[in-house]
Amino acid sequence: MSSSLTNLTYDGAVYETGPGLEDLCISDLQAVEQWVDRPASAWAVQKIGVLLSKIESYTYKIYHRNRYGKHSLAKLIPVHVMIQYANEALGFDGWSLEIIQIHAADCRSVPSKDPAQDSSSDQRYEVLSEAKVRLQLKDGTNTEASGFGSAVASTRGDSFSKSKKMAINDAFKKCFLHLETIILEHEQRVASNYYVDGLYGSKSKKAQ
Repeated sequence: MSSSLTNLTYDGAVYETGPGLEDLCISDLQAVEQWVDRPASAWAVQKIGVLLSKIESYTYKIYHRNRYGKHSLAKLIPVHVMIQYANEALGFDGWSLEIIQIHAADCRSVPSKDPAQDSSSDQRYEVLSEAKVRLQLKDGTNTEASGFGSAVASTRGDSFSKSKKMAINDAFKKCFLHLETIILEHEQRVASNYYVDGLYGSKSKKAQ
């Protein structure tokens, strides 16, 4: 079994059954390849490289301004910029985002800015949220990341809404930034012949 999309092959793979499964037709089983944290095709490797070059160009300018210190790239890059780069490098239909889980971890009252005032109209609320999202490219390449958000607003509803949005954006950017690690690890695995035929691995074939 092979796939032109993922450049995988299971030729030569040997399947065995355990005790009590002798009568099971092995052809009825469907092998499912897990693609978390690895590129699924040569297309992904090439397109991710383009995306990373755009991100590097953006952060290079920021890091060389004296008023900026070293910060997490997830904090430096605005969400709209990351979306723009993703659309340019991967195509508008080349990627999708799925929210796996979102949770408001904490909600507390924040003291008024003016200690002399003790009015309910000055009451503010701080909410901490955590989100887990999955980024998937159109060839099957996917990765997951968790993000965190904190927001303060005059109502609980606004605090929850803003903190959840911030958590999702944080996780979203981390997913894209993690693609660099995926590519580096993939290159090392290809060089060391890490991928082998079988259900729990695959042999990478060079493009003809």
